[in-house]
Amino acid sequence: MRYEKLLMEYPQICIIEKNLPKGLSGLYYDNNIEINKSKSSYEKHCILAEELGHYETTAGDITDLSNMISQKRELIARRWGYEKIVSLDHLVDCYLHGYTTVEEICLHLEITPNFLDEALQVYKQRYGISVHYHNYELFFDPLNISEKI
Repeated sequence: MRYEKLLMEYPQICIIEKNLPKGLSGLYYDNNIEINKSKSSYEKHCILAEELGHYETTAGDITDLSNMISQKRELIARRWGYEKIVSLDHLVDCYLHGYTTVEEICLHLEITPNFLDEALQVYKQRYGISVHYHNYELFFDPLNISEKI
């Protein structure tokens, strides 16, 4: 129940599940987050992480994504969401629990495969093909984690 746990981390935000217009999964405004209630719990978890990213990182109306500044703010919020629920620590935790396939990792983190893939692409852009993190080597494409002895 990672979705519910993430909800409880932000009691100051009113989070509402409701039917949203087609093509809209989530929306953040004035300390309110609306999430499309027709989505699966894993999708809602990913949507909530991104919308909390808007709460934590952006200000103002960014609904016009044809504007370069709005696109940049959207990207910043998404990256915040990836790091919140698919951090390097989370990936190491999956490794320590023996979860190595995309399906196992997604089940453990309660996220969608697409969200995992996007998070790994962000890490690959940031760190390159791999990163040494604590006592582990994390490879991002394909995902592989090994312990450094």
